[in-house]
Amino acid sequence: SEIMNTELYIIYFDYREYDPDFARTHVKNGLVEYKLNKKFKIYKQTYKYQSKNKEKFMTTMLPDYIDKYCNYTREIKEQGLMCTKITYSSYGSKTEMVNEQFNLNISRQSIYLHEKELSPQYIYNKEQEILKEIEKLNIQPSGYYSYDEEFIKINKKIYVRLALIDVHTKMIINDELITKDQFNKEYIEKFLIESTKEIKLDTIITDGYRSYPEIIERLGAKHQLCTFHIMQNLMVKLNPYINTKKRLIESLTKANKKKEAKIEELKSKITLKRGRPKNSDKKVKNNINKRKKLKSEIDENKEKIRKYKAKIKEHIEYKETIKKIFRAKSFKTAMKYYHQLYDKLEELPPIIKNFIKTLSKKINKALEYTKDKKIPKTNNLVELLFKVTFPGKIKRIYRTYAGAVTQIKLDDLKWIEKNVLKKTGKNKIIS
Repeated sequence: SEIMNTELYIIYFDYREYDPDFARTHVKNGLVEYKLNKKFKIYKQTYKYQSKNKEKFMTTMLPDYIDKYCNYTREIKEQGLMCTKITYSSYGSKTEMVNEQFNLNISRQSIYLHEKELSPQYIYNKEQEILKEIEKLNIQPSGYYSYDEEFIKINKKIYVRLALIDVHTKMIINDELITKDQFNKEYIEKFLIESTKEIKLDTIITDGYRSYPEIIERLGAKHQLCTFHIMQNLMVKLNPYINTKKRLIESLTKANKKKEAKIEELKSKITLKRGRPKNSDKKVKNNINKRKKLKSEIDENKEKIRKYKAKIKEHIEYKETIKKIFRAKSFKTAMKYYHQLYDKLEELPPIIKNFIKTLSKKINKALEYTKDKKIPKTNNLVELLFKVTFPGKIKRIYRTYAGAVTQIKLDDLKWIEKNVLKKTGKNKIIS
């Protein structure tokens, strides 16, 4: 029909033996009009035949192209799912794309129902295909995993996504979406136990949530705290402090410029003469006193600016020393920088002092990476997984839990194909 650009009237004959008596006794029994994709008119042949001394009827089916009780071909049915595989788009947008591409008038509801029907089987088949490929490439869990959660809003209700990923193979070990009511430290422990019970377990990298240490200790694993999150906790307080001081400096600098301009203006209003002004010349004396006062205020502001700059410099230097703790390659070097601060705790500015006091309680867990080079110092990989497989722009868009789960599963499969199978396969070929 696309080539000829004309309406076709097709009679489709089917001689499949659905019943042993069909091939022997069937006769044609007229045609049934059928609208393929609710647009193209075709005619399906009907048959009458005898089976077990009863008269039976059969209408031609098109099982290679159209599912039973459906008006649309499989190609059309799969379009919504294909769109979801590539990227997020609303059902309205998917419908518009399908209608534009195939010159149809399919409804949004049909696209939604088709995708809902097809996605479970597609995901299952894809998972089986990936499992076979993983087995073929002999991809084994490394024992080093990154764990985190993210919060997702679906139809005004908060859900929590828990994910565990292998930091070396980039394989997603487990990815689950639960309601916020279910989320607690007991569920986190259950999730981690079930995720790691049949695989090698050495280390888990997490952020600083207070329940993690005892959970991971019970699992018998080493615990590495994400150093990025530790530094982030410092910067959350340090940045506003520094920015406040910078704003004060900016404000005082502007005030000084205005005062300097005022001094020049006052100078221009009198004629300068040699010697002291006469006591009777009150206008000149007032002018001079005003300028002296402005000059004094400028000097006071400059002193404040100097102090603010010194405070900023001091805090930045402490921040750089803290950074050196987590940039160190050996435990000994890291502890040397740590003790440079801890040994003079009472002399430190309040923000730095409170940070070091908090860090002292978890310094060993923050430096596990210095004892084992296989341990990464951050759990950025799992956060990257969140951003790639369910980015922020679609977190609050989904109306149903099932729709969000389907999108996450499809994107997880895409992640595994791209970051696990392709890279591992490529490395195998090179080796």
